[in-house]
Amino acid sequence: MSDVKAPYVAGFFSDPKVWTKAVEASTARGHRDHDGFMPYPIHGFDASFGYKRSWLGRLVLFMLLSGAVAGFFTQWYLMKMDWPIIIAGKPYNSWPAYVVITFEAGILSGALTNMFACLFLACKLVPRPFVHVIKEELTDDMFALCIPVNGNGSPEDIKNFLSEQGAEDIALYALEDEAEGEVEHA
Repeated sequence: MSDVKAPYVAGFFSDPKVWTKAVEASTARGHRDHDGFMPYPIHGFDASFGYKRSWLGRLVLFMLLSGAVAGFFTQWYLMKMDWPIIIAGKPYNSWPAYVVITFEAGILSGALTNMFACLFLACKLVPRPFVHVIKEELTDDMFALCIPVNGNGSPEDIKNFLSEQGAEDIALYALEDEAEGEVEHA
């Protein structure tokens, strides 16, 4: 589930194209904090929600380059300053020998940064022992668009909007009733 703190109305769709059009209409209508659930990734859903380009790529690039520079200068320091050994008459700082470790250090630091930043900062994937799925079909073949009631209109307005968009089932959920499930169906 998302971090929705208010009662919300969920519309369920079985066709991904209809769901994508409903998300675009919800974004165009100005709904705030709406959320979508899908059983598999849909190409272009981020544009439908109005998401901007992710900041993760810039962070990963910075850490990749930092790791590569750190790997190169670690080898340079060890071979030139700390423990200089003449190998086959080559100079102490023969950079072609450093290419593999430099590449691997950069890739390792970029991959670890991507993993930890994505898990803990972007997706906020922390252990949640009591997660409740609002409808079991969401993991199989059902798509959902959840719109919080606060700031987006009355529940009846949101239900009418979702029915206009082609939702097959519409339900109102309240925060205190999530353990039991749906409050009322439309």
